Amino acid sequence: MESSKYWVHDLDPFLFQFTENFGIRYYGLAYALGFLSGMWLLHLFCKHGKAVLTPEQQSLVITSMMIGVLLGGRMGYMLFYALDETLHRPWVIFQVWKGGMASHGGFIGVLVTCWWVAKKLKISFLQLGDLLCPLVPPGILLGRIA
Repeated sequence: MESSKYWVHDLDPFLFQFTENFGIRYYGLAYALGFLSGMWLLHLFCKHGKAVLTPEQQSLVITSMMIGVLLGGRMGYMLFYALDETLHRPWVIFQVWKGGMASHGGFIGVLVTCWWVAKKLKISFLQLGDLLCPLVPPGILLGRIA
């Protein structure tokens, strides 16, 4: 059979590549756009009275959730999919350029972060969760596409 009749998954991960291993990757761009869309939606909710958060509180919420997604996603991958390697060579946790994020780890990271932010801002965990839920779908959509 001719090989030209079959599609081979060999996509370039870079949108723009500056050096052999450095550039703007589709996956990183998806994360950035997901975070920006969440920030924009939270700002709109507060602007239109759907949430009562000061600009400083909005910054705390978004920054904390970004950290929760990234740390939770990375730790989830390392614990669920690379536990043996993580236990024998724990420094691989920091080798993010080799890939490895788990969406369920990111979800756990966001839950923990949401609990912490709710305590810090002295608001209900459930109210904060209700506020944040509509911010999530654009990020998940972009992550699945990338």
